[in-house]
Amino acid sequence: MTCININMGKGQKVMSLKVSTRTTCNLSKQIMTAFALWIVLLPTAASEFVLNLTPKDPMARVGDCLVLTCKASGCTGTVTFTWSSLLDRSLYGKTETNGTVSLQIFNPLVIQHVNTVVCKATCRTKREDIQKAQTSTKVDVYALPKDPTISRSDLLTEGQESNLTCRVPDVYPAERLIIEWLLGDVLLKQDEHLEVQTVTSVLKYRPTAQNNGQNVTCRATLDIGIDKRTRETVASMTVQYSPRNITISENTRVKIGDSFTLTCSAEGNPEPTVLWRKLDQDGCSVVAGEGATVLVEEASWSHGGEYECVAHNVVGNRTAHMTFHVQGPPEKPVLKLSPSGELKAGDSVTITCQSESGPQGRVALRQLTGSQGAELQSNQGHTSTSITVQSLPAKDSGLYECQATNPYGKQTSSINFTVLDEPYTENQRTTEAVASMTGQYSPRNITISENTRVKIGDRFTLTCRAEGNPEPTVLWRKLDQDGCSVVTGEGATVLVEEASWSHGGEYECVAHNVVGNRTAHMTVHVQAPPTNLSVEVFPSAEFEKGQNVTIRSWAVGVPAPSATLVRLRDGVELHSSDGTFHLVHLGPEHAGLYLLNVTNVVGHQSLSFSLSVSIQDKSVNPKTVIIPAVCFVSMTAAAATLIRFLRRAKMASSYELARTV
Repeated sequence: MTCININMGKGQKVMSLKVSTRTTCNLSKQIMTAFALWIVLLPTAASEFVLNLTPKDPMARVGDCLVLTCKASGCTGTVTFTWSSLLDRSLYGKTETNGTVSLQIFNPLVIQHVNTVVCKATCRTKREDIQKAQTSTKVDVYALPKDPTISRSDLLTEGQESNLTCRVPDVYPAERLIIEWLLGDVLLKQDEHLEVQTVTSVLKYRPTAQNNGQNVTCRATLDIGIDKRTRETVASMTVQYSPRNITISENTRVKIGDSFTLTCSAEGNPEPTVLWRKLDQDGCSVVAGEGATVLVEEASWSHGGEYECVAHNVVGNRTAHMTFHVQGPPEKPVLKLSPSGELKAGDSVTITCQSESGPQGRVALRQLTGSQGAELQSNQGHTSTSITVQSLPAKDSGLYECQATNPYGKQTSSINFTVLDEPYTENQRTTEAVASMTGQYSPRNITISENTRVKIGDRFTLTCRAEGNPEPTVLWRKLDQDGCSVVTGEGATVLVEEASWSHGGEYECVAHNVVGNRTAHMTVHVQAPPTNLSVEVFPSAEFEKGQNVTIRSWAVGVPAPSATLVRLRDGVELHSSDGTFHLVHLGPEHAGLYLLNVTNVVGHQSLSFSLSVSIQDKSVNPKTVIIPAVCFVSMTAAAATLIRFLRRAKMASSYELARTV
């Protein structure tokens, strides 16, 4: 609402007309009528010819309607008015005159109206007397039409300096603008005495993890003397930081055969991924599971030991350790002779005793006959012990016992063998050597699965075969990057029901018998389709004409997926191997719906988003009428294009887009 006060002169009442901005200019004729009535009421006595120009030194907002009223008094004849600028330039206004009142109308008010406006009047009486008078007023304007916009140059990461940009468009007068940066209620920076109409303030800031989720404010204050105009924008900060405050299960003791759970959690942004590793005595490690919680249904001796929890994200990682103790009586020992079969005096034999008994276990081998139970060999904290006897005498025949003990019990096994006491003739030795050479031989002609690519979650089979006599036994080992290995299975064929990331890597097949062994290698590549697709537009999805925009996408997949960006309105597409697209010198033709598709040999994932152009002038113009129709046509075209791409993707199991540049 705009108030216009009209001073009626000395001894007269003040007329106050209160009118809205929209109707001020339209009521000029009514104002003239009011002043004509006032003239009739003027005293007939002659007075000094003077001018009164109102409002005095106005400060008005750009876009409003400003009416300057120049009123003459003390003239008994005819008054003529002229309006001019002290700076001798066009006033860019409209003049309306009625009798002794002249109006200078600025609608809408723009920056060019900043001027010293002069009202001049000449009074001519019937006696041809001429009187002249003039007065002036200074017109000032201000503009702060939009809230500030906050953008950043890149993702905020803890400890890394980033630029936050606050942009305040179409400000006048810019030299009176003050920009304040606040974190919560704390002032970080203040800029003032700026000289451009579109003001930009850059805050260099090194965020911490505590800033994640906090509000940063850009406050723009325009000091126009009589008052202050303030606009502000508040944005919530998203700060990436490495894992911290990691918590892990306490050292655990569990009875063999029982179930147990390992838990590990950590704070971080993005949310950390948890990987479990089991460390062996050699310092090597093997992946034992993924996720914050790992459930083991049935504890075995192999589960005992030290575990490492690794919490990691794109910023960094943190580790924690715990120890798992398996408790229970030892397993029944297994006694083996090598070579097996008939033994004769002078032969060599290795007696091996094996038992799972835990880190506190002890395995001992003793001869029960002929030596009163004397202990031949023992091992503390190991799963097996063995002894090799060279040139067996007949007296070594008899019963041998293996005993496994630990704090929770003991188990024994025994074996009885006989050494034949008969001398060898040279002919016998030669015959047996030939028989041995022609009968037993080490593994050979080993064949193994070719290098395999398997989709995560699918089943796959490892096969390995070899010739040999005795028939070779096959053992599978998985090798890690440190050169360590862990047994993953036994037998010529190993079936994995559901492939996981831990199954990827190099495998070694060991075919062995009593004569020797042979190895072969193959590699399993675990692949996964793209998942967790996300997209971010820098500095904003709303752009101005001529601005540059960077679109970045992220997706998890093996092999690494490639990205295709399609503008659905016309099918124009861009390709990127790293998921980054740079769009330059954007215009209205670049606005609309876009489809982002990431693809690898296993599958694909896609999402859509929109880019829009920022409209600078919101005044109504003829183009406004056609916007709904254009929007409807654009949306229809975009929808049709999207359906076409989705149908093609369904038929081909992946997107194959037109190769239009």
